Amino acid sequence: MARSLRQAPPGRLFFGVFTGFEPLFEWSRERLSERFGPLDPEAESPVYPFPETETYSRTMGSPLWRKFFFLREPYPQDGLARVKRETVELEEEASRLKDWPVSRPINLDPGLLNDCRLILASTKDYSHRIYRGDGIWEEVTLLYRDGKFQPLPWTYPDFRRPDYHPYFEAQRKKHLEWLRQNQS
Repeated sequence: MARSLRQAPPGRLFFGVFTGFEPLFEWSRERLSERFGPLDPEAESPVYPFPETETYSRTMGSPLWRKFFFLREPYPQDGLARVKRETVELEEEASRLKDWPVSRPINLDPGLLNDCRLILASTKDYSHRIYRGDGIWEEVTLLYRDGKFQPLPWTYPDFRRPDYHPYFEAQRKKHLEWLRQNQS
């Protein structure tokens, strides 16, 4: 007897954008929408200060600021690696817009949120990341447990911030409502 395999329901694709150049938030909003589909205006985050790290200050300068954008429509859970490759292209496009005083004016981090986790894509390997092909790895960054998002030992410092969690919990709730209305 053949066992049938279940397909994963879609998740919510989001983009964590950080930069030291405020006009790049608007540029990224427009370009992400053109490339991936309409963004959810109700899901756009406030601007958060991005923690100073030597890793990013060398190439991006400081201070840096972070903002999140979610797609309006759910997204296939197996599509995150492709999205990461495309955001790398967008970062390169942004760097050619003008003569920036830094080598990397913007960072576009795509992620996927579902009912139980938040996943980020990366171009860097590490022990807790899974290779997805074409130079892209993925990691579970936050788990939803006991009614809230919780960090893991490798979770980036900014994703450990308690002020991010209510924002992502609201997006999770919105996603669960969509799933309830669209489950067959």
